[in-house]
Amino acid sequence: MKTRLPLLLTLLLMLTSCAVTESLTLNGTGGSSTADVHVEPFFVDVLSDFAEFLPDESTNIMDSSFDGFVAELDRKGAVNSPSYTKAGENDYVLTFSYDSISQFSEAYRLEDQSLLSQKEHSFSFYLDIDNYGELKSMVSFLKDPNFEVYGPEYNQGMSEEDYLDMIYFLLGEEGPDAVRNGLVTLMIEVPGRVTALSNAEKTGESSIKASFPLIDLLLLNEPISFSVEWD
Repeated sequence: MKTRLPLLLTLLLMLTSCAVTESLTLNGTGGSSTADVHVEPFFVDVLSDFAEFLPDESTNIMDSSFDGFVAELDRKGAVNSPSYTKAGENDYVLTFSYDSISQFSEAYRLEDQSLLSQKEHSFSFYLDIDNYGELKSMVSFLKDPNFEVYGPEYNQGMSEEDYLDMIYFLLGEEGPDAVRNGLVTLMIEVPGRVTALSNAEKTGESSIKASFPLIDLLLLNEPISFSVEWD
């Protein structure tokens, strides 16, 4: 258990302590992605408290987590040329490209996935408690029983206040504010003029921005969705 604890904690921190901005450039039915991930220094300090559990104390646990995630993407063939670089001590940039949404579906054996839909003139995302299992298939650590207790299936119907109380007991007094401030932002460039959008804002003739708090992902009390169409 000791060797697993740091990894599981790191994965929890990656979901609850980050500001994630993904820039997605669409081209036909494929595209390329660049995700900027910032991990709060407080959570890095929390990880240092578990250094004694690491097989090699010189290991950077955040680097190791990104190494593993990129390796899985590459092994599955879910995307093309996945890689990451460090932009600062606690900042990471993850990049990849993909040929089509079916590339994800085939890699993870999801015949009728409902998370993502990309057509010649539209793109949409929809996540709720009913299709959360599809996300778990794509992000394998979400299926770990030691992590699942922090996810929406175990906390369905829990209030934000109660969830933050749980985080307080897990990570200390700074944890709830860090979780509350976590945000996912998607900047999307489409190959045409935006003609319609939902749950997003237009930032240019061919670009939109969609954002949602990370705690919404952790609880999924309401669906998370957005869509865009172009000519």
